[in-house]
Amino acid sequence: MQLEKDSEMNQFRENLAEVSMEPNSPPKVTIIIVNWNGYELTKACLESLKELQYSNFQTVLVDNGSVDGSGEKLKSEFPEIELLTSPDNIGFTGGNNLGIQWALDHSYDQVLLLNNDTLIEPDFLVPLVSFLEQNPDYGAVQPKIMFEAERDKLWNAGGGYFKVLEMTWSIGIGQLDEGQFDQEKDTPWITGCAILVKSAVIRQVGMLDNRFFAYYEDVEWSFRIKKSGFRLRYLPQSKIYHVAGGSSKKIKTKEGVIPPILHYYRTRNHLFLIRSHSNPVSFVLSLLYQTLKNAAFILYLGLKGRFQKVNAILKGHYEGLFSK
Repeated sequence: MQLEKDSEMNQFRENLAEVSMEPNSPPKVTIIIVNWNGYELTKACLESLKELQYSNFQTVLVDNGSVDGSGEKLKSEFPEIELLTSPDNIGFTGGNNLGIQWALDHSYDQVLLLNNDTLIEPDFLVPLVSFLEQNPDYGAVQPKIMFEAERDKLWNAGGGYFKVLEMTWSIGIGQLDEGQFDQEKDTPWITGCAILVKSAVIRQVGMLDNRFFAYYEDVEWSFRIKKSGFRLRYLPQSKIYHVAGGSSKKIKTKEGVIPPILHYYRTRNHLFLIRSHSNPVSFVLSLLYQTLKNAAFILYLGLKGRFQKVNAILKGHYEGLFSK
């Protein structure tokens, strides 16, 4: 079985090498942006992409069940984009998968998932594309991501991961950027905020898992890519800016700023991740940790009178354990 897998990987690398040897043929890149009632944020992102210093790309805007007419409005203002529409909100996973399928159907070489609440540096894409083209052992790469409102502060400099408890976090978040994360390195997972993936890798490992809808789907996809034998890379010489939470935060109510539905997805999907990618030891320890953590959080929210969030976490915990 291992020899067969090694043979497949060697053939994969040879195919990539043949493609990269074609003269004057920069890789074709699809940039996928999912919009859900986010006209202002998405417009700013698309305006930013007008300055992109890369010649061979197509922006695909997926309008994900918007009810504000933003998809058609953005298409009229940016006629160069490809507009795909879903009648319903099918989540971060479903929306991006529509765009990914379009990219695969149109034979694009690389696919970039880019949050609609981001702004780019004009030269950010070149080092990402070049790295993937020149390194067949790697399946995906990411840039350094800064907060848009405080551009000297980091939002993500790669993914942190503690296997024993199946814990993940964004490296450097909130830290002042003083060059401490200016060394490129491998990373255990890449945020879906900005991940560039080889199309050939997607064909091999599959698209985002639609069960997740939103949250932890990027971690799960990263783990699948790594399990298929590919590495992931953080490239700090590439930089973008993230509004962070622009599409999810609402007006503050008795339940707080973060809607209860987000607690449901985060709780459920973390357990989906544990069930899919843990080993026997980490499964037991991480499940125990998640149960204790959620119980403590439920107690805290109950004392605050935030019972919608209590119910969301309870539902998420149950479905994360028992739903297929």
